[in-house]
Amino acid sequence: MSKSIFSSQFWENQWRNDPNTSLKKMKRAGLGSYDSPGFEKWAINYDRQSFSKDGKARTERIIKWIEQQIPSFNHMTILDVGAASGVFSVPFAQRGASVTAVEPSPLLSELLIKNATTYDVDVNVMTAAFENKTATEIGHHDFVFASMCPAVTDWEAVQKALKIANKYVYVSLMAGPKENKLVDELIEQFNLQSVPTTADMYYLLQLLYVNNYTYQTLIERHTKTTDMTLTDVMNQLPTWFTDFDIAVSTAMLNDIQHYLQDKYGTTIPVTTGGKFGKVLIHAKEGDHHD
Repeated sequence: MSKSIFSSQFWENQWRNDPNTSLKKMKRAGLGSYDSPGFEKWAINYDRQSFSKDGKARTERIIKWIEQQIPSFNHMTILDVGAASGVFSVPFAQRGASVTAVEPSPLLSELLIKNATTYDVDVNVMTAAFENKTATEIGHHDFVFASMCPAVTDWEAVQKALKIANKYVYVSLMAGPKENKLVDELIEQFNLQSVPTTADMYYLLQLLYVNNYTYQTLIERHTKTTDMTLTDVMNQLPTWFTDFDIAVSTAMLNDIQHYLQDKYGTTIPVTTGGKFGKVLIHAKEGDHHD
């Protein structure tokens, strides 16, 4: 067995040079930025889903998993990275934590402030990109939290989070290729060439292991089926295809639309999901160097 697989440098290079991680695919397609087309509609919809009954249940499930590993959120200082509209910032504050939310989108920051007011909690909102702020500028926090956040998808970003954290860092990432049964159907029907997205969590777990961190992790597979209109499916297809590195022409999209209309009519069941991983890392004393 090669000794290189037990070195941090090996896994850092593998992660850095992998062209098929989710963030690199999004950047190649010009997606993932709050300046990208359709972001406003997505943000408003995401906010609504986050504070729906199902959204709150999902948030509660994740927080309860963390609470099994730590004494309490009460009086803890938390940095919520990529906080969106407060899906986690608000319940953390409700549990007695002092929360600083870092969110680059002005729209999501506004929605976060609105949600904090609605739920009568205090959240310090920093409208900025985590990657554009130094650890010194951000300051130390007991807990750094990054749930499915594009800003924390490489080892350098995780190390920065560990430098900021006095006690814990939570990171959740894809732990396998994204699943989309409709896209699978179209790949087969139209003989499309695809490249699955690789799993950031795989690299992170290797690096935590070889760097002797203490951590708890949970990998789960989730899928959900949603009925979508043909129009919404056609609007989403370019984004879905990005996950599989599929390039299609306008003519091909027209053929796909006719195929879907003939088979499903105006309502299409879409099953999506994949393996998701979460890890709670215990900060080490050596992480806090300036």
